[in-house]
Amino acid sequence: MEQLTNFLAENMYIAAAALYVLGVFLKAVPKIPNWVIPFILTAAGVAFGLLLIGGAGGVLQGILAAGLAVLVNQGYKQVKEQVSKTE
Repeated sequence: MEQLTNFLAENMYIAAAALYVLGVFLKAVPKIPNWVIPFILTAAGVAFGLLLIGGAGGVLQGILAAGLAVLVNQGYKQVKEQVSKTE
């Protein structure tokens, strides 16, 4: 686990959490198609990365934070779906 946490800068965990919340809100907006949400989150993540870190490292950190937000969301959905199938 320590190796995984070394990839994302410490101050980008808050950005990843904010991106997760943003994704939940975007999912609730009926006019936004689901396939667009990861792109919006990536753009927002890059903006966060540039603001918090700057430069090429900030862009990479933003992409990683958006990926983490999407991964957590999809992981939660998959686990929830599997649990409901076994009940």
